[in-house]
Amino acid sequence: MRHKIIKLLVLFFILIISVSVSLFIGSADISVFRIFDTDAINEKNIFYMIRLPRILNSAFTGAALSCAGIILQSLFRNNLAEPGLLGISAGAGLGAILIFMIPGVSFLLIAPVSFLTAMLTTVIIFYLAKGLSTKYTNFLTSNKIILAGIAINALLSSINGFLLIYSGNSVSQIIYWLSGGFSGRGWTEFGITSPIIITGILISLLLGREYNVLALGAELSVSVGLNTKRLQNISIILSSLLAAAAVSIAGIISFVGLIVPNIARLFIGSDNRFTIPASMLLGSVFLVISDTIARTIISPSEIPVGIITSFIGAPVFIWLILKKDKSEKSSAQ
Repeated sequence: MRHKIIKLLVLFFILIISVSVSLFIGSADISVFRIFDTDAINEKNIFYMIRLPRILNSAFTGAALSCAGIILQSLFRNNLAEPGLLGISAGAGLGAILIFMIPGVSFLLIAPVSFLTAMLTTVIIFYLAKGLSTKYTNFLTSNKIILAGIAINALLSSINGFLLIYSGNSVSQIIYWLSGGFSGRGWTEFGITSPIIITGILISLLLGREYNVLALGAELSVSVGLNTKRLQNISIILSSLLAAAAVSIAGIISFVGLIVPNIARLFIGSDNRFTIPASMLLGSVFLVISDTIARTIISPSEIPVGIITSFIGAPVFIWLILKKDKSEKSSAQ
């Protein structure tokens, strides 16, 4: 346990370094001493009003997506589960597209509306999955939720595609938002979503022991007194809130909720009391670094951070699959 705590402290230290370095990297050079200079108004505005809230948004988004991913993977005992499973991305995309298409509507409504549509999508998928079960079923299997998620995702994707065709001059803005990014995100978005993310993270940290018991199997966990139905309901609500808050800030960002929890397990083990905080810290580091690359690689222009996470995440995901396949073959021999 002592070694795992040290590893968590190392991850926290890496996060602090990543945030500190990212604060002073960008198209505008900012000195550490200039941000305390009363005459350096432009530098202070860039630092406190643009760069600081953007980096905080990226760190919180990374933590939220990773936490949602580890919750779903622990709940379904499936390392390939991720927040998109609950239709959150497609649901949030629908809300954002509608805001972009309505003339005269403030873009400040994108975050709250996309959050609400994402949560509504999750509720529909959950109740659809409950309808697939028998009246004697007390615990929804991952297959039922996956089937419901695939169906609703396909429906929403077709609706989003139809709306995108008829979006007119807003099409470029919609595509940019759907690609994921933190450009223009500031204190308003952070103020709306940070209480939700902090609350979700704190609750998830308290569930680590219960996820360890659930890993023994549904029947055995019930026999030792675990309320699996309660844990499932809490987990789906938590993961939905966290992922919806993240997507409402940054749009659709792939692979964070999928690969980061798997890397956290490789780094610190499968004890969810430590894997959950490790996953959140790694997710924050990953997204802060990815966003820094996105806004500096072709500075002064920038590219959507979702492109960076996909570019990094896809090879890592393939490596994880090959590693798992190799370990299974070795154990079979």
